Amino acid sequence: MSSSVHPDKSTLTDLIARMVACCLRKDYDSVLPCLSSDCLLIGAGTDVSHDIEHIIETFRACSPSMPTFLVRDARFQLIDSGNPFEATVAGFYKIYSDADHRMLASEIQRLTVNFRWEADAWKAYLIHTSNEWEPLDDGTPFPVKVSKQTYRHVQDILRASKMRDEGPAENVVLPVEDGTTFIDPARILYAEARVKKTVVHLVDKIVTVKLLLANVMELLPAQFMRIHRSYAVNRSHISGLIGGEVLMSNGDRIPIPKRRRSEIEGQLVKRAY
Repeated sequence: MSSSVHPDKSTLTDLIARMVACCLRKDYDSVLPCLSSDCLLIGAGTDVSHDIEHIIETFRACSPSMPTFLVRDARFQLIDSGNPFEATVAGFYKIYSDADHRMLASEIQRLTVNFRWEADAWKAYLIHTSNEWEPLDDGTPFPVKVSKQTYRHVQDILRASKMRDEGPAENVVLPVEDGTTFIDPARILYAEARVKKTVVHLVDKIVTVKLLLANVMELLPAQFMRIHRSYAVNRSHISGLIGGEVLMSNGDRIPIPKRRRSEIEGQLVKRAY
């Protein structure tokens, strides 16, 4: 801590986002260099790991049985302690397990990480994760209590399977960064325009396609509707309309432009009946 120049804290929110994504992909080798040797990890369950070697053991023990997870809607905030060599990052994110894994789960997780500057790098010395548990509505058919996120995730997968069984549409062929991908349209929740590319949100992953949204729409079947310049939604995965937004079955909300709200809401309601 002898440096006369204070270390940059502005990179910490991006650092923790990368750490979370790597950890949930089981890429632990990319996470370990970001931890201090005496790091304390308090897990979402009852697990507590007291140092880096114990954390490695915990990762190895969990890895075979746990699915990989997709991270969505990660939001982290820097909380400045006033000490230039220490900082706290707190936030939350959604996780979705692979649809083909025997364990299906989706949660909203909270995360708090304390960093300190050592050996010319930021190192995490205290990590605390917790799940945001939400009880299901009364009367649902699940025999045990699970989170709403998991319930929505399972419903999306079941809905996609049902659509495929009732009359499967052909897979759409889409160009991606490293080649070509084949996607079942029933598994697509919505597509989002992003600077000459399109981000396709599926029930269990996100795919970036090297096409404009308009070009992707030309390949999708009739159940897809463009409700915004930047969004096209799969009507089969819409849960409702709330405050000028389309509520998707996974809980994501897609905005409806004010000038087209009556038109689009009318089309969606008409389609539902």
